[in-house]
This record gives sequence, C-alpha cells and structure tokens, in this order.
Amino acid sequence: MRASRVMRYYLFRTRRLTRRQLGTLQDWKMRVVFWIGALLVGLVTVSFAWVAEYCASLFFQLQRQSSLWPILVTPVGMLLVTAIMRRTGPESQGSGIPQVLVVLKQRYHWLRPTFLSLRVIVTKFGLTCLGLLCGASIGREGPSVQIGAAIMYSAGKIGRLQQKYVDTSLIVAGGAAGGSAAVNAPLAGVVFAIEELAGSFEQRTSGTLILAILLSGVVVLSIAGHYSYFGHPEGALNLTHDWLAVGVTALVCGLLGGAFSRLLIAGSRFLSPYARNHPYRVVLMCALVVVFLGLLTGGATYGSGYEQARHLLSGESQGDWFFPLAKMGATLVSYFTGMPGGLFSPSLAAGAGVGNVIGGMFPGVSVVGLTLVAMAAFLAAVIQRPITSFVIVMELTGNRHDILLPLMAGAFLAAAVSKIVWLKPLYDSLADRLQEGEGMALDRARVVSADGGDEKR
Repeated sequence: MRASRVMRYYLFRTRRLTRRQLGTLQDWKMRVVFWIGALLVGLVTVSFAWVAEYCASLFFQLQRQSSLWPILVTPVGMLLVTAIMRRTGPESQGSGIPQVLVVLKQRYHWLRPTFLSLRVIVTKFGLTCLGLLCGASIGREGPSVQIGAAIMYSAGKIGRLQQKYVDTSLIVAGGAAGGSAAVNAPLAGVVFAIEELAGSFEQRTSGTLILAILLSGVVVLSIAGHYSYFGHPEGALNLTHDWLAVGVTALVCGLLGGAFSRLLIAGSRFLSPYARNHPYRVVLMCALVVVFLGLLTGGATYGSGYEQARHLLSGESQGDWFFPLAKMGATLVSYFTGMPGGLFSPSLAAGAGVGNVIGGMFPGVSVVGLTLVAMAAFLAAVIQRPITSFVIVMELTGNRHDILLPLMAGAFLAAAVSKIVWLKPLYDSLADRLQEGEGMALDRARVVSADGGDEKR
C-alpha cells in the first residue's frame, strides 16, 4: 500500500514537472509565432538585400558610363521618393530605428499599428531601393530594423497574442533580427537587441527572442550562403605596440562621429520648418549637394559606401581626408530629405576612409588593421553603441578574433570621446524628435490614429 502511494505521488510529480517543462499551449503558440515571424523576417530581408544591391549596382553602371548621368537621375529620383512618401504617409521616412524605439515606449504604444503596418513594410522596402537607385548616400540596415519589427508585430497580431510583454518582445526580436539578417551577422543582432533596445528586453521571453534572431540569420545563411561583406582582409594589430595609432584613430573618429551626430540633429531641426512649407525645394537642394559631392569625388560618395570600404580594405584604392568628409556630407543631406535609409553602412565607409589616411601616418602599423578599427570607432561614435559596433565589424570581416582587442578599445574610446561633442546617442535623439512631435511622421500618425478610432491615444 505504501509503495503504491509513493508510486502515485511520483507519477503526479512527474506529470507536473513534464507539463512545466513542456509549457502551456499559450507558450507554444508564442514560440510558433516567434519562429514563423523570424523565418519571414529572414526571407524578406534577404530579398531586400538582393533588390537594394541590384539597384545600387545599376546606378553605378550608369554613373560609369557617364559621370553627368547623376545630375538628372539623383534629383528626379529624390523628388519622386518625396512625392510618393507624401502620398502614402511619412511613417516610413528616415532610418527606421528611431521609429522602433518610439513605439517600444509604453506612452506611445498606440503608434504601433501605424509605424509597424504592412504598408510601412512595402513603402520602406520600395523607397529605400529607389533611393539607392538614384545614388543617395543611405544604407539598408536601419530600414531592415523597422521592416523586421513590422513583420514580427504583424505576425503577433495574426496569431492573436494578447500579452503586452509578448507584443513588445516581438518588436524587439523583429527589429534585431532584421538588422542582423541585413548584414548576415546574427551575433550583432543579439547584441543590438540588448544594447540599443535594452529598455524593453523582457527576461521571460529572452530565450525565445534570441532564438528568433538566430533563426532569421540561419534563413539568410541558407539562402545567401556564408559570406562576409568585406571578405577576410589581412591586417593584424598588437594593442601593446600599436596603442598610439589605435588611440589617435579612436580620438579622431570620436570627434568626427560626434560632430556628425550633432550636425544631423541640428540640421534636421533647422530644416524642419522649411521642409514642411517647401518640401520639394529642400529635397532638390539636398539632391544637388549629393550630385556636387559625387562629381568632386568621382562618384565615391554615392550609395551605401560598401564598395568604397571594400576597395580601401583590399588596397585597390588609397584614401584621403576629402572622401570621409564628403561621405559624411552626402549622408547628412540624404537624411535631410526624409527618404528611408540607414546610417550604418555610410558610417562604416566614412570610418574606413579615416582609418586608411591615419594608417599612412604610422610606419610599421598595418593600414588595413587601422582601417578596421576606424570603421568600428566611427560607427560607435555616431550611434554610441560600442559593443554593437565592434561586433558588426568583426562579423563583416569574417570574425577576425585576432583584432578583437584593438576593435574593442577603439570603439569604446571613440564612443566616450563623441559624448564630448554630442552627449546623447543619435537614435535616442532622433526618437526624442518624434516624441516631441517635431517630425511630420508623428503628426501624421496622430491623424491616422484618430481617423481609425484608436483608443490608445
């Protein structure tokens, strides 16, 4: 009798433990939604990458045939992007990361159906590619973050997941998965989710969230294969012996990156009233600046900058101070137009230009190694997220662990120096502008939400 009681008690405890280990039906429903959403993010992002790269290469083919071709294509293309955006709504304008940061705040959760809609996915995809087709100095990593967040958010709505913490975690996972899949860097996506979106990182769903990011990376890996954007550049640094070169590189990149952030925020605020009253005049003026800088640099400032950075790392071209400064200028005025586009790849290209020049000033120090450090340092100075920055550069160059310490030192030092010029992280500053209602995206979102009868105002 006693043995049977012990057996019944053991079976009861085993059933409870198994049920707890396996999870409830709602837990499995949440996991399935995360996994399906991650697969969709990977598929859409790799398609986005292919179309965007094709558009950029098509522009450069036309530009090689005639350096005067952008005089017509770039202004017309930017004006077309602005016209389409004004008709479809401004929710897809800009980088996309500030929009995701805003909707993650509980105060602005009512903006989620507007900033993370299916229409945003389509317009962000199409207008970013159109911007690259006309030679704008933009990247696709920021747009990929908003597209990924919108896909995961839509998957949660279709799956009818009601918990608020799951809703938020879906957006974090989607944004990080989109950004990591855009450059085939899953580890960078995990770090980005924690470092940039840490305020909304839920412990309960953290394991599923990280798995979703890695799953989207596996999708990209299975379709596009194992590759790194910049190949496997050779160039080692010894932090003990090359500390001065690394320090100077980080200092210069920190000052330039901080100045870039300050000019972007100040310029956006200055042009904002003119852009509301005369949008096409502002866009035309910015387009002409992009063309002017492109003509001065032989077309080096057009596009995302990946090709230019690759050439600098391979030694096919030699940098000078004019290229990184011109690239910064072209990226600034491209952003001022309000067109969808990111800042990651232009920042990496500008950093590569800075590092290539500084590398020539230190005989005996690897120029390629300093170029890699400068890429991580400049990006860290712009976004003030040093871990994300050096992990991205490490993954984009074939996981060069032998240069990890110089990358870390350069990124952390540059991020600290940039705070002297501009204290707040760039994407937080841009998100603040949206919250203040200074950007037309938030104004439009309020109107759309009011027309739709959204009760979460």
